[in-house]
Amino acid sequence: MKSILKTIFAAATIAAATALTAHVAPTLTGHSGLAGNSRDADTAKAVLLGKAVKIGSARVVIIVTKNSTAQEDYLKATVGMSSGQFQNHRRRLFMIGSGSAPKVVADEAAAIALAATTPGAICIVDSSSTGDLAVLNQS
Repeated sequence: MKSILKTIFAAATIAAATALTAHVAPTLTGHSGLAGNSRDADTAKAVLLGKAVKIGSARVVIIVTKNSTAQEDYLKATVGMSSGQFQNHRRRLFMIGSGSAPKVVADEAAAIALAATTPGAICIVDSSSTGDLAVLNQS
């Protein structure tokens, strides 16, 4: 009987965890001045990897969070890197003079606040929390 209850509990826990993470819809968002500059997946990838440094006429400032499921999912789907690998890639670009290091913030709320006040800023957040930011690409 205990074995069956443990199995049911484990299945319920997995189902609940799947339901909680299934709602995350990662979105590449940016400063409201970038509105109307939506990007397809290839262009978004080029911007994130530093191959394109402008969106419209604004120079891109990348904001990353220390811990974000949406950011992790988006980066893996778009550029094939984890958040840590992405930050290291951007730092390497900075060290060789080919790009800028990303601005690192504590959480999505801080990323949204910074992107809202920084022209050219982009960040990856859950689509339900974009606020007044311009949606540039959804994963």
